[in-house]
Amino acid sequence: MRILGLDLGIKSLGIALSDELLFLATGKENFMFAENDFPKAIARILEYSREYEIEKIILGHPLRLNGTKSDRTIMIEEFADKLKTVTDIPVILFDERFSTKIATRILIDANVSRKNRKKQKDKMAAQIILQNFLDYNKI
Repeated sequence: MRILGLDLGIKSLGIALSDELLFLATGKENFMFAENDFPKAIARILEYSREYEIEKIILGHPLRLNGTKSDRTIMIEEFADKLKTVTDIPVILFDERFSTKIATRILIDANVSRKNRKKQKDKMAAQIILQNFLDYNKI
């Protein structure tokens, strides 16, 4: 069994996958879709769920620094509700504050070009979200 980590945007979905021992998160894909075409994103998540026998789905929950919700937070919560109607796999919202900034900083430090950073940052953000979840739950 594995855990799937997600970083959802309005046109992309960063996807990360845990190893079977639930120690390590690996970025898998930056899945692109038409703006707000969330059914397409859900279909891709379900493909991963079947292929890897996913036991939990961790979805980045973008709260503001003060803990309040933004429009994006509400979009993520609505997406989670839709996802829960098409799968029995638990969907867990997990604080994602700074995950995209950390991913961008890692890519800059690795001298990845601006064009390639854009292609990689959501996948890396999903990996950071999932790794934080895995580390948090080891305590």
